[in-house]
Amino acid sequence: MKKLCILALTYKTFPAPVSRVHQATVDVLTQMDLKVLHRRRRRDGSARVLASGWRRKLYVELETNGTEATRARVLAKDGVFFSDNAATELITRVAFLLERERAPLAGLPVTGNAIPALAV
Repeated sequence: MKKLCILALTYKTFPAPVSRVHQATVDVLTQMDLKVLHRRRRRDGSARVLASGWRRKLYVELETNGTEATRARVLAKDGVFFSDNAATELITRVAFLLERERAPLAGLPVTGNAIPALAV
């Protein structure tokens, strides 16, 4: 059964600057077959992204949390309801992509080539 609610926000803090999280977010949205309708970087360092796909819209807000950390807030709207499944999937995929980028720099082994897909 699909979990729908009145308002569903998903938060995560990434140990990466806004620019890296912003690009990873756009890459993941494209991989999820969502069209990026609007992306905006603000002077204060924060960024906003709006993406849309079949009956679904994702609103992403990224803000700096220190010099090397970014807080992501995702709101996923599915029709007239809000769905936290799509927001959770986006956060999980962005975290995976950022970890894959960081692994070679830290001398860690990189396993697998694909970003894991979650059931939505």
